[in-house]
Amino acid sequence: MLKIKILSRSSFLAKIQTQMAINAISNKNKNTKIEVVYSDTIGDQDMSSHAWEKHGFGIFTNSLSQQLVKKNVDLIVHSFKDLPVKNKLKTSFVALERDDPRDVLLIKKTSLKKKSLVIGTSSPRRAYYLKLLKNYVPYSSLKSKKIRGNIQTRLSKIVNNSSEDGVFMSKAAIDRAFLLGHKIDNTIFKQFKKDFKKFASVIMPLSQFPAAAAQGCIALEYRSNNKNLKKILEKINHHESYQNCVQEREFLAHWGGGCSLDIGATIEQNVYQKILFSRGRDNKTNLYFHNKKYLEKIKAKKVKNIFPNDLKKYQMFYRQPLVLKKILNKDVVIVSRANFINKNMFKKDSYIIASGDSTWKKLNKLGILVNASLDNFGEEYRLPNYTYTQSLQKPSKLTYQENKFESHFKKIPHYSLSPSVSRDTIDNLFTAESFYWMSFSAFQLALKLRPEILNKRNACGPGNTYKQISIIIPKEQLNVYLSYEDFRKNELKI
Repeated sequence: MLKIKILSRSSFLAKIQTQMAINAISNKNKNTKIEVVYSDTIGDQDMSSHAWEKHGFGIFTNSLSQQLVKKNVDLIVHSFKDLPVKNKLKTSFVALERDDPRDVLLIKKTSLKKKSLVIGTSSPRRAYYLKLLKNYVPYSSLKSKKIRGNIQTRLSKIVNNSSEDGVFMSKAAIDRAFLLGHKIDNTIFKQFKKDFKKFASVIMPLSQFPAAAAQGCIALEYRSNNKNLKKILEKINHHESYQNCVQEREFLAHWGGGCSLDIGATIEQNVYQKILFSRGRDNKTNLYFHNKKYLEKIKAKKVKNIFPNDLKKYQMFYRQPLVLKKILNKDVVIVSRANFINKNMFKKDSYIIASGDSTWKKLNKLGILVNASLDNFGEEYRLPNYTYTQSLQKPSKLTYQENKFESHFKKIPHYSLSPSVSRDTIDNLFTAESFYWMSFSAFQLALKLRPEILNKRNACGPGNTYKQISIIIPKEQLNVYLSYEDFRKNELKI
């Protein structure tokens, strides 16, 4: 029997993550005896808002890693994002399967009607994102206030402080607390759950607000020469999560590395494609960047004529609003298009999910608080559970009346769709060499007009559009992009 001595931080969340590691090891290796010890780090002892500036990066990990090097313990459980991007020790890592990496903005329900909000965060990245959030939440002013502490103490501080309206939190941390918190410390969990219900949540889309590098992933650190332990850990290493986190951290290292940077970097999967979303400030030039990089090679050659070639002139359908009840008696609603939507259509506590960035922004202009986004990945992408929606209802989807395509959700028609192809669109359709389809309906209509499209190059977004078109066009001949802009960038010869 192999004995493993595990070291971890002593916080509520750290103990939950340690239990997740123990469960993973025990499920794969029955013949192990595990001992756990907990220790505070510099980051736990110094709760000042300038702790990183005083002590440098690694304030939650360095002292623990030293215990490993000294052979006082065999294994350490870390939040992968807290580790220095450059490992100077003779240690190695594996990773558990990554949980949802996104950030969540929690707003006190008592503050929802305010015009301006004060949000607690000690992260420069999240403080920077607050400046960008005006397009996503219906508030005229969003200011940051430095706050530190464990997940339950931060939440409690905001609840009990009338001058603060909300706080940023990692979605993975919230999810883990609800998953195992009651088993680790039920008293803390009950208070956390009680406090959490006093907030409305806004889950931030990775395409616009990428998380900290490796956020949502648990790393297990061990001595590289411990071969027996290495064999056990290799069984639980989630290679895709590990590789993605390493790549994100390498990107962060290019800019200097560390939580003190206002830079987010997250890799997300899109059908056959991995995409690196990054956003932040270059410390050398003080210029801000916002990038999206497709990491897999795209099978496409640039052409002179694409479809659509101009979205302003593109028209294949006429949309006519339908008469609806003033209030949709639904708890969770997916809005695929913002056309013909108004604020009075929803209950006050409806949980609204936008299909993507454009729809989110349009709903926000209408004064509607959007709670989450499918981020253009399709209707099955990272849907919020009961923890966030506080509803056992399945989401309902606002869509067009003629939509007959299979869906997991109840469809609520709020407009009708009828063919109405403009002259410019017809001309474009018959000269294009490469096509991007924003809906399967558009693809079907175009195919009737020009059947040889099947022999041309085609692309579309993920989700239902991809599912339907890939039945007709072989998947290996169909490129997938998150947006028309990405398609244009990759396939139009300028």
